[in-house]
Amino acid sequence: MTKLDEKCSLIKECVMKMAKRVEDMYSISLEIMETGNTEAALKVIEMDSFVNSAEEEINDLAIEALCLLSPVASDLRKVITGIKIASDLERIGDYAKSIAGFVVRNGKLNSELASMAKDLGDAFLAMIDHAMDSYNKSDAVWAMSIPEEDAQIDKIYDEIVKYLQDKIRKQEMADDIIPILSMLRNLKRAGEHTKNICEHTIFEVKGQHIEFN
Repeated sequence: MTKLDEKCSLIKECVMKMAKRVEDMYSISLEIMETGNTEAALKVIEMDSFVNSAEEEINDLAIEALCLLSPVASDLRKVITGIKIASDLERIGDYAKSIAGFVVRNGKLNSELASMAKDLGDAFLAMIDHAMDSYNKSDAVWAMSIPEEDAQIDKIYDEIVKYLQDKIRKQEMADDIIPILSMLRNLKRAGEHTKNICEHTIFEVKGQHIEFN
């Protein structure tokens, strides 16, 4: 294995570790929406700094590969893909941090809404797990199909919007609607960034630019 191969492998390894950290942030976030556990929410906020540091590490590795090892086209795509996926993961981590911040400020959701939010979060976690596995395996065919899973995220989010609209009509939760909807929209946005990850994987493997969003 050449030094460039080693560097590309290290970039992918770091990206996968970063993704695992982000997924852990969301797993905790789904729990605290139901429990209102402030201590766990603060842990999510703290974890975001590790995600940011991971992105910086990946960028440093990429710079070393680009400046010192003169990568050819296929290796160049691997380096660029690592940078882009790290950027999307950083944004996805920010959304988890926002969810945790909501819980710190506002406490837990009611049981019915928390259940719907968990369904939304579970759909996202399945999608990002599939996206990262396709990247790890350099499976462009799988990456092409994964964005279809975002439709389930959109469906659940729309159901939550209808639920909240019904609460407004009944003059329930009126003051809480906007912050709750804004918080849950973070999960929808995370799904959109996950589609970006699929785009980057396809680019790495095939050199093709695909846009799902």
